[in-house]
Amino acid sequence: MSHFSEQTWADFVRGVEVYETKVKVEAHLLAACPECESDHEIWERVARLASREHNYAVPDNLLQTVKARFTGNKVAESESWSPATLVFDSASAPPPAGMRSGIASIRQFVYEGEGLTVDVRFERRANSSVVSASGQILDKEAPLRWLGRAAIVLWNDKGQVLSTTESGECGEFQFEFVPKDQVRMSIATADRRTLRISLGSLE
Repeated sequence: MSHFSEQTWADFVRGVEVYETKVKVEAHLLAACPECESDHEIWERVARLASREHNYAVPDNLLQTVKARFTGNKVAESESWSPATLVFDSASAPPPAGMRSGIASIRQFVYEGEGLTVDVRFERRANSSVVSASGQILDKEAPLRWLGRAAIVLWNDKGQVLSTTESGECGEFQFEFVPKDQVRMSIATADRRTLRISLGSLE
């Protein structure tokens, strides 16, 4: 059973306790009270961890994206971004004749930028206004290294958020949205500038 409250220990390790309380705690520690020695060690570790908290700064691009997740209105995009380059569009390579009239309309794109390769597929089924997107983010320099925990936001031309998601451990992601004119997608990772992908019209 502890001889002092949690508040007393928190104040003691931070050096903000009143003099009388400080004397009592120090006397208990000098008497080698096992309960108080254990409590003191725990609270010292907590204080050390708390003192280092200011060293962990969230990158601005990720902070912007997280804020965008909690609002459907206009949100300022990160000012630090790089444009992506389109390297493949399935529309430029028509499918075999027997596959041109399926029930789903599928289009695949591959983009590169900021050392990343982004493979994304858009699919709209018949009689539906909703588009499903799925894809994967890869490190271009190390193809077997996936970019997990990347924040992905889909914007319209007015800067409004259409959809948000986060890539999984293998860099995979998916989301759904109602298409608008001039759609763009931003991908924010912790160690790179935000990658902006201009998708144009997906209607």
